[in-house]
Amino acid sequence: MMMMEQEHNSFFEPQRQSKTGIALLFLYSLGQVVRNSWALLFLFLFKKKDISLSIIILSILVVLVLLIVSAVLKYYNFKYYIDPENEEFVIHQGIINKSTIKIKKDNIQEVNISQPFIHRIFNIYKLEIDTPGSSEKEISISALSHQNAVDLKKYLLAENNEKVETKVDFNEEKIKNKTISISTLSLIKYGFTANYVQSFFALISLGLYGIYQLNDLLDKAEFETRVDYEELSSKLMTFSIPVIGGLVLFVIVLGVLINVIRTLIRYYNFKIVENEHRFSLEYGLFNTKNSIVTKNKVQVVTETQNWIQKKLNVSFIKFLQIGKKDEDEKNVSAIPGIHTTEKEKLIFSIWQQEPDFKEALQPNFRWLILNNIKWVIFPLVLVFIFYKPLFVEYGWIVVLYGSIAELFLIISFLHLRLYYNERFIRLKSGIWDIHYRTFEIEKLQTVKISQYFWQRKTNLGTITLYTSAGKFGFSGVDFSKAKKLFNYIIYKIEISKNYSK
Repeated sequence: MMMMEQEHNSFFEPQRQSKTGIALLFLYSLGQVVRNSWALLFLFLFKKKDISLSIIILSILVVLVLLIVSAVLKYYNFKYYIDPENEEFVIHQGIINKSTIKIKKDNIQEVNISQPFIHRIFNIYKLEIDTPGSSEKEISISALSHQNAVDLKKYLLAENNEKVETKVDFNEEKIKNKTISISTLSLIKYGFTANYVQSFFALISLGLYGIYQLNDLLDKAEFETRVDYEELSSKLMTFSIPVIGGLVLFVIVLGVLINVIRTLIRYYNFKIVENEHRFSLEYGLFNTKNSIVTKNKVQVVTETQNWIQKKLNVSFIKFLQIGKKDEDEKNVSAIPGIHTTEKEKLIFSIWQQEPDFKEALQPNFRWLILNNIKWVIFPLVLVFIFYKPLFVEYGWIVVLYGSIAELFLIISFLHLRLYYNERFIRLKSGIWDIHYRTFEIEKLQTVKISQYFWQRKTNLGTITLYTSAGKFGFSGVDFSKAKKLFNYIIYKIEISKNYSK
């Protein structure tokens, strides 16, 4: 069978990317040059120095020629192929410092096909290969035809006992399998009801960063005008509470609108194509992406939903696979704005049942006391020691912080739960956005219980679950109950290992 595949599949011989990749590499390099030298352009425009126009044109031409030569050399020195004997995917690259990358087929976690906006112009696709243990992409091939990208992905994701098909039409595959679409209305609902806090602080951070960069450029250009941070902060302090509240509300509304637009651009035309072994996720307006969720590699299913989203019947779910941690911001296995019925169908197709829980562990009230010391009392004591005038002049800020922090801690305490049954464990946490992380016990790597010496009298402790997608802890629980759950989980893991042998 392998000999037949070698005769018909060009991947078994070293080959280059699509020739349009030369233009793509040139544009990438040009973009990097422009991005890294915009500050110099700013200084050139505003500092009065006589520079000959011919020198400027000559410099630009030299840079363009160097970038073209670099793109051509990168193209001709980049080759990839499949080593059938060692079951490896091999890439040779580099102009001066040449390198060889080899990845075992069994170690390939994920293969994603995307078509960023610039790729659409040249009608080519980008393929990224991910392996366990890294949040970054191990290998990226920037310029492939649609058919080559699909065929290569199919081979790399095929199980050892599966026949590798060639010349597969991806559109035909969509027709044969189940397809779920996330409507534009659902994406808008999700965009309006998600990431309030992130959008707010992102805009604040962007504004502060812009002011800092502006000051830096003004310094380099030797301008006298500056942004005085102390004067700006003192003016803000003089504003009335309604004015400050109005500014905060304006920033939040602006952040929500930006988040809606970003959600639509990123997830537009979201489709989930399901077959017996995996899901294929396709989405994107300008940057079309395609990623794979292999059902038997799913370690954790995470659902995030707030009160408004619950009323609108939409939520955000992620399938965390081997090597994919929960804090991975790429969210290549994320589905936004999915309805409850669609979510239940996907979960059922993975586990052949919808997890149902009757037993639960909850934190002791001492968890609330400990976190009050950590997040309320300790910060205020530090502020009182190092900046006492804040308590005298702006006491309302101290009261506001303490009240909000206390409210958040109480809500978080009320939401914290660890549900469990014979097959699954579910962690519930959050303040406004409630997170549900569901594990299959037999797929846990291990579990750990711990207890500090001061917790022995109160019989409290912490239970930590370890998966190949990361670790998840639950503290302040009844230690005797946690120990019983610990023994059961260890038993299930050992039974699973013996059964697999």
